[in-house]
Amino acid sequence: MKILIKNGLVVNSNLSAPMDILIQDEKIVALLRPGVPSNFDLTEAEIVDAQGMHVLPGGVDPHCHIGFSSGQFSSLDNYEQATRAAVCGGTTTIVDFAIPEKGETSLEALFRQKARISNSFCDSAMHGCIIDFQEDIAGVIRNFEANGVRTVKMFTTYRNEVMANSETIMQVMKELIKVGGLVYVHCESDHIIRENQQVALEISQISSAFHHQTRSELAETSSVIELLAMAETLEAPIYFVHQSSREAVDQVSHTKFTGHKAFSEAVLHHLVLDDSVYKSQSSERFVCCPPIRSRTTVDQLHKVLINGDIDTLGSDHCCYNVEQKEMFKHDVRYMPNGLPGVETRIPVGLSKLVIDAGLSIERFVAISSTNPAKLNGLFPRKGVIAPGSDADLVIWDLRFEGTVNTDKLHMATDYTPYEGMDLRVKHIATYVRGNLVASNSEPIENNKIGKFLHAKKLEFNVT
Repeated sequence: MKILIKNGLVVNSNLSAPMDILIQDEKIVALLRPGVPSNFDLTEAEIVDAQGMHVLPGGVDPHCHIGFSSGQFSSLDNYEQATRAAVCGGTTTIVDFAIPEKGETSLEALFRQKARISNSFCDSAMHGCIIDFQEDIAGVIRNFEANGVRTVKMFTTYRNEVMANSETIMQVMKELIKVGGLVYVHCESDHIIRENQQVALEISQISSAFHHQTRSELAETSSVIELLAMAETLEAPIYFVHQSSREAVDQVSHTKFTGHKAFSEAVLHHLVLDDSVYKSQSSERFVCCPPIRSRTTVDQLHKVLINGDIDTLGSDHCCYNVEQKEMFKHDVRYMPNGLPGVETRIPVGLSKLVIDAGLSIERFVAISSTNPAKLNGLFPRKGVIAPGSDADLVIWDLRFEGTVNTDKLHMATDYTPYEGMDLRVKHIATYVRGNLVASNSEPIENNKIGKFLHAKKLEFNVT
């Protein structure tokens, strides 16, 4: 079946222009100039009128945790629930993490998480995760590649859970070079955090209201500096997840300037919220790592975003509910860390970063879709509106006025950190490989057509 999306403003990372989009067999066949005669037979095409609308590539969320377990807590969504929320929020590809649970190997975690992918509304890729140096790291990386995975997540914190030592991280970097892959690193210095938490405990300030004081910017920046030195020593590319301060991003930007392949990811809550949330009666709902920063730090992070120093925008989606968050709000050492956000990343990002803060919409497409596709081995299949690419498209109306409301969202939780926030965009339609999977912020329940995506060698020429 042919589909012709007409009269919309097509937005890619490098250009916006009025174009008609011809779709057939799940692919974009052509971009046509409106009103110009075409050689394509359009007589049997379904016509979708996008007059006055923006048509963006489907969002690629590089940072999602689906059914994630940490300590005694597990996030609440499965793939059907998470991807339903994703497509209602304009994301057509998610990248999940196969993080080993206690007693699991890295490969067992990958096979376990891949086996959960079913009844999905959108496509999914996967990051591996390595913790223990005792594993045959070279063999694990080869098996990851054979199973379509070329990115590996590693942590410098969460001792006795998922934290990896420096030798392990360097060995993973060396092996990923051989397969055209990339290490993704959560950078927070564990020994600094543990010291901060011990001091907080001694002065009875270990509750969620003081969470932001127990995981300092210094803990993040010092870890970033150490990991950059490792990567430069090996001439290995490196990607830093959820960077929350300008100083951390600036360290990466300086390394880029010297010609090294280093990349910064920001997540929406670090760009939209500030640490005043920890003064609220619901401070536990905002416990995440790194924590929400001060207004000064948030404003500085905005500046590096506008300057082009942030490469990708993720959600760091972790779907806990209020009951789970409240259980240990008196002691953040035992709380589940993370916020729900796979559905709100694009609409809130367009509202607050593009319309309110002045980020260009082309740059927004770059960080929310194109660059994540490149840095996960999915481009140009994903992340761009172009002939030959998957017909992953989202139609938005940027003339809307409303608010974020938990009751209208589809995530498997009972709250959103953006409750009541002004919303400037309205979702019209989401297509995954040419299939309509969501309309007017509601899913098309019989179109669960998501697939697992095998990553190819990554492209490091981000825009």
